[in-house]
Amino acid sequence: MMSLNIADALRQKLQEEHDFNAEQANGTLLVVDEMVDNGIDRVLDRISDLESKMQDSIASVRSDMDTRFDVIDERFTLVDKRFDAIDNQLKTMEAWVPTKSAFFTLAVLAAAFAIFGQ
Repeated sequence: MMSLNIADALRQKLQEEHDFNAEQANGTLLVVDEMVDNGIDRVLDRISDLESKMQDSIASVRSDMDTRFDVIDERFTLVDKRFDAIDNQLKTMEAWVPTKSAFFTLAVLAAAFAIFGQ
C-alpha cells in the first residue's frame, strides 16, 4: 500500500510540475510498442521474401550450371570417342606394319635378285 501511495504522489508531482499525463504517456508507449512490433514483423517478412528469392535464384543457377556441365560432359564424351577411334586405327596400323614391312622387304629383295641376279 505504501508503494502505491508513493507512486501516486510521484504521478501527481510530475503532473503538477511538468504537465505530465501518465495515461497519455501509457497510450503513447502502447502506440510505440505496436509500431515497433509491426516494424519487426515487416522486417522479418522482408527477410523471408529475400530468403525465398535467394533460394529460387540459387536453384536457377544450379540448374543452369547442371545444364552447362551436361553439355560439356557430352562434348568430352564425343572427344573421347574420337580419340578411341584414332587409337583403334593406330593399333590396326601398328599390327599391320610388320606384315607389310616383311612383304615390302621380300618385294625389294625379289626385285634386286631379278635385276642383279643374272
